[in-house]
Amino acid sequence: MSKVVVISGATSGIGRATCDQFSKNGYKVYGLARERCDNFPYEFEACDLTKTNELNAAVANILAKEDKIDVLICNAGMGISGVLEKCEMSSAKRLFDLNFFAAFALAQAFLPRMREQGYGKIIFISSVGAIFPLPYQAFYSASKSALETMANAWRIEVKPLGVQIGCVLPGDTKTSFTQNREKATADSDYNGRDEKSVAKMEKDEQNGMTAEYVAKKIYRFAAKKRLPVRTIVGFKYKVFAFLCKILPTRFVLYILTKMYG
Repeated sequence: MSKVVVISGATSGIGRATCDQFSKNGYKVYGLARERCDNFPYEFEACDLTKTNELNAAVANILAKEDKIDVLICNAGMGISGVLEKCEMSSAKRLFDLNFFAAFALAQAFLPRMREQGYGKIIFISSVGAIFPLPYQAFYSASKSALETMANAWRIEVKPLGVQIGCVLPGDTKTSFTQNREKATADSDYNGRDEKSVAKMEKDEQNGMTAEYVAKKIYRFAAKKRLPVRTIVGFKYKVFAFLCKILPTRFVLYILTKMYG
């Protein structure tokens, strides 16, 4: 029997490339997204993950068809940018609803089947933004940091059940995520620093890794017999992450200020 993987945010970017990568390696792929992409060739469930009834219906449909779920990849996410002082609470909550709470709800919904099986892997797609606090994208960084902290605690809880949890943290990646980021209007009180900072980040993204490269790293991570706690995708980001561990926080923030402040 083919192994089964469920991937959220499956119709574009890293999600779509990850679907292709797992399919190439013999997995039966189920994709989740709000809207079907015309050329999406795998099993598909349309749902808004932030709506409990739609998420539960999609999960129930998949579990009705499959006796087992080998891998769940919680990939769906969004970004917003702008001055934190002026950020609308509704925008911040909408971001956390998708990046954090929807990922939690999806994993929670599939966990009982994995517990019954006695095995399964849940992979959360975080970001190096969870390590490096990004100015003018503070809520994105916060959501990814919260996601990883939750995953690490959950990993301890489910280990006796045979279920493994880990996180993948990609660095700058060239996808439509850049174009889809919600942007606040540049704030004159900050003299355009917010707009310049986000523009630099977006340039780095569009000159970053391909989604296919990241997808290969996600597959290799999932294929490990013992799922690591985390993997950072991109050599220079691994170096930065190491430096963050050994350098004083104040100095790390100074470097980020020079880069994006």
